[in-house]
Amino acid sequence: MGHFVRSLSIAGYFSISLIFAGNFSNAFAEELFLPDTVEETDSSYEVKLDYLLGSENHPAILEFLDSLREEGHYNPRLSWHYARSLFQAGRLDAARDSLLLWEEDSVYRTRADNMLVQIAVQQRNHLEAIKYLIRLRDRYPDNPVYPYRLARVFTASNQLLAAEGQYARAYRLDTLNQLVIGEWADVLNNLGFAQRAYRMLHRGISISPGNLGFRRQMVGVSYELNNPERVIEHGKYLTEQGDTTAQIVKIKAFAWYQLGRNQKAEYWIDYLLDNQLFGEDVFFYKARILAAQGDKTGAQEYFYEAVYSCLSPNFNTFAIQSGINLYETNQYADAIRWFQMLRTFSANPMITFYLASSYFEYYDDRDPAYRHFRLFLDQSTREDQEPYRKYAMSRIREITEERHFRGE
Repeated sequence: MGHFVRSLSIAGYFSISLIFAGNFSNAFAEELFLPDTVEETDSSYEVKLDYLLGSENHPAILEFLDSLREEGHYNPRLSWHYARSLFQAGRLDAARDSLLLWEEDSVYRTRADNMLVQIAVQQRNHLEAIKYLIRLRDRYPDNPVYPYRLARVFTASNQLLAAEGQYARAYRLDTLNQLVIGEWADVLNNLGFAQRAYRMLHRGISISPGNLGFRRQMVGVSYELNNPERVIEHGKYLTEQGDTTAQIVKIKAFAWYQLGRNQKAEYWIDYLLDNQLFGEDVFFYKARILAAQGDKTGAQEYFYEAVYSCLSPNFNTFAIQSGINLYETNQYADAIRWFQMLRTFSANPMITFYLASSYFEYYDDRDPAYRHFRLFLDQSTREDQEPYRKYAMSRIREITEERHFRGE
């Protein structure tokens, strides 16, 4: 039986109280806090521990470490392996408690912070994930992985402007990262910066001409920018590679139509219809093509199909609920665009209410929210809308008070 003396590091000294959280008494915990403790141990446990660590059998590692604790073996190394195995075994709450004790440790703090980020992301605790990623980013300012991961968390929490800034930072540090390029382009496009998204995707394609993801993104962005030539260029590349997904084929067909190449447009429209890939826009363009060919009767059939597809009796209900869902999932920018569109189809005052609420949550400038809450109060007359009127009035008072304190 050998002897060893181990002086606990600060992190090990304090972490030992939780390495086996909930499995020992306070009296035993107090024993563990004695510094410079001398323990008699059989070094053969190291061999078995190394084997288990190599096998990545984390439930078995936890069980073995529990048995060592019961035999009186403990040191900072065992404490760290216990915390790590809790994480790897998916016991996230217990892992978080153990890992928090390593935040200031000079050796393990970065690994601990990275695992704490992953736990926060898995548990949808975006604020905590952001906190640790900012810490890691500032600790390693030349490492592009941390602003990239931070951008992804901002995107997941619908903080697109913050995400855009972090993608830009990650790109400055590593201009060849194709994941950064593709995701940054998506965020730019969602923010309405389609031209910047186009430039970013152009750089991506120059780095990786065969990247089908960039090509698909470029088809959508080019169409949004009313650039049918680029739509055709990238759409053709995709279909030649066997990508005949409905969205790509549809946009490519519409671009051919915009260029006046109706025969090519009809070829791809018919491909969609033959494969029962229907949609009101597909019917509409088919009608336009037939009308241009002089087949007014055939065109009318497709015009009817387009109208029936778009104006279902449930259209208003479905569309409003879709917008409410965007609002309730904190996708305020998309909700604003959605409710603005719906106002052209319906005078339902609840559209104005949710548009006002989305403005309030999304913009620092409260004027659009204030105007639309006032408009909702003017429009709303139904008894069942009374709770929404009370909410609108409370927001109006809040905005008025803010203006007062700013001296406006």
